[in-house]
Amino acid sequence: MRAAALGDPLQALRSATQALHARLDSQLPLAQPADATQSLHHYHQHLRVLHGWLSDLTPLLHRTGWGQGLLEPLCADLGGASLAAAPAGATRPPLDGDAAAWGVAYVVEGSQLGGRVLHQRLRRAGVDAPLRYLEGRGTGTGSHWNGFLQALRAALVQPADVAAACAAARWAFEDLLARFRQGGLMP
Repeated sequence: MRAAALGDPLQALRSATQALHARLDSQLPLAQPADATQSLHHYHQHLRVLHGWLSDLTPLLHRTGWGQGLLEPLCADLGGASLAAAPAGATRPPLDGDAAAWGVAYVVEGSQLGGRVLHQRLRRAGVDAPLRYLEGRGTGTGSHWNGFLQALRAALVQPADVAAACAAARWAFEDLLARFRQGGLMP
């Protein structure tokens, strides 16, 4: 990563995760052009993967105060659906320190923006599923993201912290991709 990219934490995180984000967007079934054939079953498969991922990340997210409270709407959308089929995460690398927690929070909070886009696309296509989780914070999702970015920039001021956050963000994307592959939702 170029030294200049380490100056602004947001730019550094975007640069560090750009290829992984593109892979997720291009291969995730719910991110494909929506139509009414996407069903509650497909949505539940997606949520099962996210449940395991978010559950495992919760201790890190508590360190930042961001990316929390997401399991409640997810579980509400799952209703009585079983979580038994949720794929396990990868072996955890040593993610230690507040900077790493901020990198993970960047991925989780960013996923809320992507979820909002998916929510709108699936609703327009007439998909019959509750989609509360993907709705995120509704019309407040963008302003919430802006508040997160302010906090992120205040927390990550040292180049070593930015680098640690970038490594953790890459790991969070890689772990999520591995879970979607293990769950049979991605190649």
